[in-house]
Amino acid sequence: VLNLFNRGIDFAFAFVMLRVLGPTDAGIYAYAGVVFVWFDIFTNFGLNLYLTRAVARDRAAAASSLINTSVLRLLLVIAGVPLLLGFIGLRQLSDPPLTPEALLAIALLYVGLIPSTISTGLAALFYAFEEAEIPAVVTTVATINKAIFGLAALLIGFGVIGLAGVSILTNLLTLAILALSARRLLRGQPVFRRPQPRLMRGMIGTSWPLMLNHFLATIFFQIDIIIIELIHGARMVGQYSVAYKWLLALNIIPAFFTQALLPVMSRQAESDRGALLRSYRLGLKLLISLALPVAVAFTFLAEFLTGILGGAAYLPDSAIATQIMIWSIPVGWLNSLTQYVLIALDLQRRVTTAFIIGVTFNIVANLALIPQFGYRAAALTTIASEIVLLIPFALILGRALGPIRWIEIVWRPVIAAAAMLAVMSVGWAWQPALALVSGGLIYVGVLLLLRPLDTDERAVIAPLLPARLRGARLLSR
Repeated sequence: VLNLFNRGIDFAFAFVMLRVLGPTDAGIYAYAGVVFVWFDIFTNFGLNLYLTRAVARDRAAAASSLINTSVLRLLLVIAGVPLLLGFIGLRQLSDPPLTPEALLAIALLYVGLIPSTISTGLAALFYAFEEAEIPAVVTTVATINKAIFGLAALLIGFGVIGLAGVSILTNLLTLAILALSARRLLRGQPVFRRPQPRLMRGMIGTSWPLMLNHFLATIFFQIDIIIIELIHGARMVGQYSVAYKWLLALNIIPAFFTQALLPVMSRQAESDRGALLRSYRLGLKLLISLALPVAVAFTFLAEFLTGILGGAAYLPDSAIATQIMIWSIPVGWLNSLTQYVLIALDLQRRVTTAFIIGVTFNIVANLALIPQFGYRAAALTTIASEIVLLIPFALILGRALGPIRWIEIVWRPVIAAAAMLAVMSVGWAWQPALALVSGGLIYVGVLLLLRPLDTDERAVIAPLLPARLRGARLLSR
């Protein structure tokens, strides 16, 4: 619930930010944000999971683990400075170079990494003590403060630089709250002790595959922003970023779904792989059955939604980008679930190989097509890249679990979505609201008539359904 609330606050802030900044400045801030995320991943280095696992196994080692991971994080922040300078130096060789405003925004965001990365470690400590509600509440407080101070910075006229400065303030506030809250967890343990270089070297060896996977997944999803800015400038990035905001908002659905299933799938991976295969197939059916009607609806609603979020300055380009990119979610959501199943099966290294294939395709395709076709090529490449990533995922998982039967899983939702698309295409010009409602009803009706679930799958989800639907025979074959 708090995550949804935070997304709502972020969207309300984006409503104001996009209008005040305009497409060009919004593009500068989006670009700086992507660069920040790269170095945030580098400085975290997969240490969150390491700390959570280590402290969950031995809470008496909480202080030692926190100190050593925190020192390592700060060393990584220092090590990242020449990497950032090298990246900026290469970028400035291009014409036109980044503006002074963009450079200062990137620098301020990087300074904010110092409190941010320590806060991330403190949050991981709470997860290890099974007190996830504390970081969740602190994140909500930080989100509210970021919106309030960010709005003030925009209204005063500080623009992109003001927003970057607010991020430092927000990160310091988050660090202070988490540090004060964490004192009771470390009571009785020596907090000030000398770091252990040998332990930190072991942390790097254990955590770097996690960092690499996270980094590859991020490049896979956002490298097009860097390429668009380089070739077409910040204005196109600003227009394209609106589509990304909708995509990121919708991606909370597979994120929640996979987080809920991961503990079950992890147990099944150890004890009953047949049950894991059944759970995975059911998860695929549920995700594709939700993603397809969402994609159809967004195809028609893109102009309206873009107007709400960004305003007329972002039309029609942001709407076109949304209409194209939204069709990445049916495959992208399947990839999200598949990745976590592979992790549950302890196949992380093969996940890395699959991401290398996907990232390579993504970069090559974007470099080849964006110069001529701009954001349209980037959006289409996002769809194609998800398909390219799914192929090795499916091959790896098929060898580990057995036949997935992809056609059997997807054909019924595809038929229902095609019916929805046809109905909305006919009625949209005449009465959009009625077409949307009718299309949704047609989708549900056709899908139920096709009976997408077998008897076992229906038995699994029946307890989650309203009482009146539990006895319906339409769901199962």
